[in-house]
Amino acid sequence: MRFGIKMKNNMEHRTYKSIKWVLKNHIKKNVRSLWTWENDNFTCIFENYSGDSRIYTPHQLLKILNNE
Repeated sequence: MRFGIKMKNNMEHRTYKSIKWVLKNHIKKNVRSLWTWENDNFTCIFENYSGDSRIYTPHQLLKILNNE
């Protein structure tokens, strides 16, 4: 599942509204998922991962996005 959605307001500031909604739902429903985030592409990892991208839990990624 890839999310490359860029939500912008009038000031060209990304809010990441869609991905935040997904992350909050994963947290609420206790979905055990891991995420990568590179170049505004969000990837949810459910199976083996063999890449070099940094991996985040939903809590970690939501915290980072809220500080953006």
